[in-house]
Amino acid sequence: MKVLKKIWWMPLVIYMTIIPSFVSDRVYNEICREIKISIVDSSQYRFITNANILSMIQDEKIEFLGHELNTINLEGIENLLLSVRELECAEAYTTADGVLHVDANQRDPVMRVITVFGNNYYIDKYGYVIPHRQIYTPRMIVVSGNIEVPDSCIMGKSILEEDDNLLVRKTFSLVEYISADEFWKRQIEQIWINDKKEIELVPRVGDHIVKFGEVGNYKWKFNVLRTFYNQIMPQAGWDKYDEIDMRFNGQLVCRKK
Repeated sequence: MKVLKKIWWMPLVIYMTIIPSFVSDRVYNEICREIKISIVDSSQYRFITNANILSMIQDEKIEFLGHELNTINLEGIENLLLSVRELECAEAYTTADGVLHVDANQRDPVMRVITVFGNNYYIDKYGYVIPHRQIYTPRMIVVSGNIEVPDSCIMGKSILEEDDNLLVRKTFSLVEYISADEFWKRQIEQIWINDKKEIELVPRVGDHIVKFGEVGNYKWKFNVLRTFYNQIMPQAGWDKYDEIDMRFNGQLVCRKK
């Protein structure tokens, strides 16, 4: 009886051993017939297109169409795409139907910086600098004036790794706070850094400038400014003042037009 059981199991064992190997070899030797590129958040940001990615792969002389799947340099494709500052992550893989898949995620910018030298950059939520390109300009807070971006950050270092006292880092914290609050996100359109490296806020509603001063104690300043906007401005009128000054000793001083 035991012998019969062994004989009955042997074909099944052979099948389970040979068939996966056969399928694996077949997939391994499959020819690449197509490339599918997917930019996951392309509906939100358009820093880079499918055509850009395809051109990069072709320019790098990475062969894929008509070649066996196992010969495609997947790691080379991923490393190539990760060198693109606009992309946060990338993955290349193949499937048994002969398709090379390239998936990529773009960085999520939170602010645009126009430096004192006129250079344009975006900075993403992790503090990484993205070069400005003409292909697309998303709507976000613009920081301009007497501000610079360190060369180390332009070369790939996050501004969050820089000194806490660096102006662009402190301004980044300010923008994070604004972006996290729906009221301020709708109200603050631009941040101007004047010659004294003090902050001035340009609102969307109201024909005035907020002289915010230094970044320090910004949460308290925004609380005071919110109270002023909610309680005073509706009565006085949004166009009554041309300047709201918050630079000195916790005071809020308005200058009429």
